[in-house]
Amino acid sequence: MSTLRAVRNDGVGALAERVLADLDTVVARMGASYRSEIPEYAALTDGELAREVLPVSRQLVTTFLSCVVDARQLTPRELEFFAESGRQRLVMGMPLESVLHAYRIAGREAWTAMVEAVPAGETALLADLGTRWMDIVDRSSSVLAQAYVAASHERLRHVDARRRELVEALLSAVDTAEVASVSLRFSTVLATSYVPVLVHGSPVSIDTLLLELPAGTLGGHRGDRVLLLVPQRWEAPKLKVGVLLCAGRPATCGTALLDEVQHVERLLLTALAEGHTEGVLGPDDLLVEQLLLGNPRVAGALRRRVVDVLSRRDPSGVVAGTLRVYLETGSVPETARRELVHANTVGYRLNRVRDLTGLDPRVPCDSALLVLGLGLPQEEAP
Repeated sequence: MSTLRAVRNDGVGALAERVLADLDTVVARMGASYRSEIPEYAALTDGELAREVLPVSRQLVTTFLSCVVDARQLTPRELEFFAESGRQRLVMGMPLESVLHAYRIAGREAWTAMVEAVPAGETALLADLGTRWMDIVDRSSSVLAQAYVAASHERLRHVDARRRELVEALLSAVDTAEVASVSLRFSTVLATSYVPVLVHGSPVSIDTLLLELPAGTLGGHRGDRVLLLVPQRWEAPKLKVGVLLCAGRPATCGTALLDEVQHVERLLLTALAEGHTEGVLGPDDLLVEQLLLGNPRVAGALRRRVVDVLSRRDPSGVVAGTLRVYLETGSVPETARRELVHANTVGYRLNRVRDLTGLDPRVPCDSALLVLGLGLPQEEAP
């Protein structure tokens, strides 16, 4: 028995000899089952299956028999073999679920072969072998899965870092020559202009977003948000609940695109201050609020007069909440209905706004300033 260091002179050793004598058949049966039950394995060529997959199946069986015959545990070197196979499956593009499914099939087919190799009258061997077999399959598949996941996370970190680097290089380019240099450096064909789109909210996979956007869309993280650069007129993808998208206008690569990205960032802050938490906002939305985006001096004055005052004197936000509803509806009765309070309470709270800010929500000019002020974030980013 050349593949094992030593053979116990008992039923277990004899069983190992019989299984190993027919190992090629067992492994071939494993391969056929992989292909018939797992689409990703069915798509492999004969060469890929023989070169990348079946050696692992063969190693699983021989390792088990070696452990049983020598009455030992898996060695670090044997565990590393299975870990490396997990990393290799990732490189091959195999989903982890399919890889673990293949392991379950391997366990089933190998166990069937062992049952068939047990002579009549020696079935008592199966009780102990079954426990050991499940332990070997469990430990080796766990090591494989851990290595697969770790390699996947490392790959994602590398891809994310490269995406961020590409986007930042594109935004920092100052002329067409630098844009061309970015294209060569990252081996990426760049569009002449991009629509910047910021994604805010519950975690969204960049890969998922890119699948729903035009070919050539670039994506990366900018702070804690996802920035997408769409190379043509775009349609918003289907969004999960709690996701907000803010889009700008097309801009050429370099300083113009950076300016547009920064404008979209300010638009997003304004949208959040206005209470928007999901949906899609474009360059023609929140036009009143956008009037302040290009005038930081006026924005600062309104912030101090409206946002900061209400934040200090109305920490619970009750008065500000009623004010927002009133400015949206223009109606005391409707505000009372939505706020579930008496109309006199609405009047009291509006008077409170007037006393605190010097702006009366019932006066059109003052209400316009309140609308603009409430559309500002409490503090600007440093």
